Amino acid sequence: MTLTFRFARPGDAAAVHALTERTYRGETAARGWTHEADLLAGPRTSRSEIDALIADPASRFVLAEDDGRLAASALIQSRGEVAYFGMFSVDPDAQGQGVGRAVLAACERAALNEWGAARLEMTVISLRQELIAWYGRRGYRPTGERRPFPFDEHSGALRTDFDLVVLEKGLGNTA
Repeated sequence: MTLTFRFARPGDAAAVHALTERTYRGETAARGWTHEADLLAGPRTSRSEIDALIADPASRFVLAEDDGRLAASALIQSRGEVAYFGMFSVDPDAQGQGVGRAVLAACERAALNEWGAARLEMTVISLRQELIAWYGRRGYRPTGERRPFPFDEHSGALRTDFDLVVLEKGLGNTA
C-alpha cells in the first residue's frame, strides 16, 4: 500500500463522513479492531459536522489515499500550544497494515507545521485499553485527566460505564 497525504477539501466531506461511519459503527466497523460498535449505536457524526470542520480554519482533516481511494482520515484542530487529534478513521479492510501509524505521524507533522503546536492531545474511551496501549507505543501518555463522555450527544449508548482518558505527546521530534 502506497499512501499519499493531503488535507480535505469541501468536496471530500461525503467520503470522510462515510469512512468515519464505516470505521466506528455497524457490521463493517466490527471487522476492524478500533470500532465502538459494542459501546455506541447510531451515527458517529453527521455530514453537516464534517462540512463545518472542513470549513473551519482551525481544523484540518488529514486524508490518506491509496491509489486514489480514501484509506484513512483524522481530524486535527489548533487549540494554541496543544493541538487536538480525533475522529481517527482507518478503513476496517486497511487496518493492521501500518496505515494508522502513518496517518498518526502525518497528523503530528501537520499540527507542528501548520500551527507550531508543541503537543498533540486526544481522548480515548477508557474501556478501549488495547487502543490506549497502541497509542502508548507511539509515545502518547495519559495526562491523568479524565473527561466525561458526552452521552447527551450520543443517545445510542449501549452502556454508560466509561469516560474519556486524555493522552498527550510532545511534538518536538516527530518522525
